[in-house]
Amino acid sequence: MSERGDTGTSYSLRQAFKPETVDDDAVAKMVAILDAQDAMASTERLRAWALGAAGLRAGERCVDVGSGTGTMSRRLAGLAGPDGSGVGIEPNGMLRAVAEQRAAAEGSTATFCQGLATEIPLPDACVDLVWCERVLQHLADAQAAVNEMARVLQPGGRLVVIDSDHESRVNSDIDPVVDRAITVAFLGQVANPTAARHVPRQAITAGLSVDPAIGSSAVVFPQDLLVDFPLLALAAEQAVADGTITRAQAAEAVRSQSEAARHGWAFSAVTVFGFVCRKP
Repeated sequence: MSERGDTGTSYSLRQAFKPETVDDDAVAKMVAILDAQDAMASTERLRAWALGAAGLRAGERCVDVGSGTGTMSRRLAGLAGPDGSGVGIEPNGMLRAVAEQRAAAEGSTATFCQGLATEIPLPDACVDLVWCERVLQHLADAQAAVNEMARVLQPGGRLVVIDSDHESRVNSDIDPVVDRAITVAFLGQVANPTAARHVPRQAITAGLSVDPAIGSSAVVFPQDLLVDFPLLALAAEQAVADGTITRAQAAEAVRSQSEAARHGWAFSAVTVFGFVCRKP
């Protein structure tokens, strides 16, 4: 919906993390969500595990597909060192501009270019490591993206995929029936909401092997974020539009979680999984 509703939203979930989303308010919300995820200990635990499992070495060529604000692009470039490289592929020009500004401010060697996960602007077999974090959930054809990432990997290269399974979402302090309706509304707005569970099949179909050790981390949202949680408000507004809850129920869900967060006992989490895939 384009107009602000009683839950405080001003754009729909379908606008989130799309190449064409350039509205200042929507971009600011995307950046805020990415920054909040970067700051979470659970995010760092899974990233550290994945980097260790993938065995990134100095001198390697690394690509961060769907690089957003460039946090992992800068990290990969730093780990690869002066003899390696870190390139962020990001289709949203506004996010790419943020990434470039932050890289320049940090003196990072990371570079950024326009591209899609399904159309990576690189030749075949030229990359040692591809990093793809929370991207497949936004793609209607995730298999095409995995095929493309496998294409640019050289033999012996590794693909790291970190993604969510939004069916694992849990919330406290919301009526269970309303909470389920909100979750279903959220799932309906995400192109590939159960992305993580499909990664092994997609990787093997693309000709990769999948390490048997699978990483996982429960992303538990901090209390300060839950006081005014944009994702809950967006999903609640969508449930109203879907006709599964009333506007009063949506407002009460947002109010209830916000109030619980102010007391410090709100709980909202989703499980994120990590996979290391290898090209023979």
